[in-house]
Amino acid sequence: LDPHHSHGGWIDFSLPGWDVEQGRPVQMHDLLGGSRFLWGKGRNYVELNPAVVPAHIFRVRRRVRTERDFDYYL
Repeated sequence: LDPHHSHGGWIDFSLPGWDVEQGRPVQMHDLLGGSRFLWGKGRNYVELNPAVVPAHIFRVRRRVRTERDFDYYL
C-alpha cells in the first residue's frame, strides 16, 4: 500500500464454487465507504486512493434484480 499516491488495478473475480448465477452481475457493497458496484464475471477494476478510499472491504450480494424479475414486466 502506498500512503501517498493512488493506485488501481484489475481483480479477477471468478465465481466457481459460489452460489451465484453465471452471467449475472453481482453487487459489491464496500463496507468502509458505503459505495456499491456492479461486478460481472471476469476482470473488474479497483482503485485505492489514500486520501479518499485507502482500502475496500466488500460484501458480495448474490443477486441483483432487474426489471425482468417483476411480474409486470412484459
